[in-house]
Amino acid sequence: MRIEATPDGLRIQCPAKVNLYLEVGPRRDDGYHDIDSIFQAVTLYDTLEIRPGAPGEIRLEEVGIAEADRNLVLRAARRLAAFAAPRAREPFSALLRLQKRIPEGAGLGGGSSDAAAALVGLSRHWSLGLGARELAPLALELGSDVPFFLTGGTARCRSRGEHVEDWSREFEQEPALHYVLAYPRVKVPTRIAYESLDASRDIATALTASSPLDSIPPASVRFRLGCGEVFFNRFESVVFSAFPEVRDLHAVLSREPFLKVLMSGSGSTVYGLATSADSARTIAERLRGRVSADIYVVESERTVAGAGPR
Repeated sequence: MRIEATPDGLRIQCPAKVNLYLEVGPRRDDGYHDIDSIFQAVTLYDTLEIRPGAPGEIRLEEVGIAEADRNLVLRAARRLAAFAAPRAREPFSALLRLQKRIPEGAGLGGGSSDAAAALVGLSRHWSLGLGARELAPLALELGSDVPFFLTGGTARCRSRGEHVEDWSREFEQEPALHYVLAYPRVKVPTRIAYESLDASRDIATALTASSPLDSIPPASVRFRLGCGEVFFNRFESVVFSAFPEVRDLHAVLSREPFLKVLMSGSGSTVYGLATSADSARTIAERLRGRVSADIYVVESERTVAGAGPR
């Protein structure tokens, strides 16, 4: 997340993410699933602008999005205002403008990133002084991926996603990783992905403490990822069965000289890990002429000091 002051407010760059590793447990009694995942913020951004609004009014101007009243940014703003209302001297107000670039239903976390940016940005805009620790419970109410985006960078996320172990320092000691993202213009509803995964399991086995990530220090994980190792996504087989477009796109990318090809989240974006920035650009240009998909060249986003609460 990158935050800059404007003459009358704030402008926030809200990053997408890819899942470098994603294991999923069975459905819990509360309807959610435990996960064990490595989240990586990448340099594809939505833009959220925050400016003063009419007294007592919190309003979202939409650019490239639909159903603004249901948008997570507006929900985040209203939830934060309700949370902070007991200590406020007057009603909160803000004019929010969201420019979407991260595709929706793509497994890239755009909506969650936008919601986290709204919490962080409005805490600053309204002088609430709330950091990631205080905002985390509100973030989890909005979505399981939202807590990660409060800090971004690289993190191992567990339980529903709210247990965020920051690995940014270890990862940022090495060069950035370079990716080509391919979005097949097909939305994969998260609910369908989870239901399909549950139906595919004969025996419900919970995630245990024997995750392969437990035995590898974060710095070693980063080294092995750079060699195309460790990458994993439990959703791939069920999503490929239900959405042949995603399966076919994965097959096309697998014929390119990537170190690894993987689906992000519950789909539908498929990405390839390139050996360098030049290689990523060359492969992306070739793919644009061969596949029916939106192609993005990105790299792992570095944590920006002072950009948001740590």
